[in-house]
Amino acid sequence: MTGTVYWARGGNFTSQAGERLSPGFRTDIGWSNFFELIRNPLVTGPFFRVFRWTFLFAALSVATTFALGLFLALVMNDPTLQLKKIYRSMLIIPWAIPGFISILIWAGMFNTEVGIINRMLMSLGIERIPWFQEPLWAMAVLVLVNLWLGFPYMMTISLGALQSIPSDLYEAAIVDGATRWQRFRLITFPLLMVSLAPLLVGSFAFNFNNFTLIFLLTGGGPHIPGEVGVAGATDILISYTYKLAFGGGRGIQYGFAAAVSIVIAVIIGVISLINFKLAGTLEEVKMDA
Repeated sequence: MTGTVYWARGGNFTSQAGERLSPGFRTDIGWSNFFELIRNPLVTGPFFRVFRWTFLFAALSVATTFALGLFLALVMNDPTLQLKKIYRSMLIIPWAIPGFISILIWAGMFNTEVGIINRMLMSLGIERIPWFQEPLWAMAVLVLVNLWLGFPYMMTISLGALQSIPSDLYEAAIVDGATRWQRFRLITFPLLMVSLAPLLVGSFAFNFNNFTLIFLLTGGGPHIPGEVGVAGATDILISYTYKLAFGGGRGIQYGFAAAVSIVIAVIIGVISLINFKLAGTLEEVKMDA
């Protein structure tokens, strides 16, 4: 007994003086962590539920932010609109405020007990809503807050793309008797997608790994009753990996977290490949046009 204290660092036990002791044995587990994803029912259920919600959350985030951003861009692009600069400055505020500050403000506003949103609802005779205690409400809050954070970006890129469309096309369509909806459907939207499709795919990849929003707003919760493991109702793959590696029900699981990280990397790689292919294809279409 020397009284020396050793800490686990980098696969060895290291003293304060830098002396290293190797562990008594090492175990090669190979592909077992990956097999556990599809074979262990205690893991497979939560993993694929988190997997599905990750894709759904990313898709809903892109769809809602793009829809609102495009609508506002169309309004801002109207030549008859007055005070454009003022409106544009006001609409860009959510983008100018640091994201983590906005998220914390929204978390306080949606607080079930003392949040201003529930207080307003109760003043109208509506019962208090358990925003962070019920899975569906928590998911809705995530999409809503992400809409606030993301629509200024979509508005900005949509407005830039709208202003690059030649006015001659609209003039010819008006001469041919096209309605406003027909001009949007047959001219505006197709030409917008040539420029914006790669950016939308990139936005999907960003929201696929939007750890900050999940961690600060819901923490991945609420917990699903009867489910074993660390996965909460609103966890996405990246927050699920964080919980596996740095805490949770079955303790620290670095190996399994690393396996999930590799799965995430593969998915993002595929999304990036699609983005590059799409950008190249659309560039060819644009040049041909």
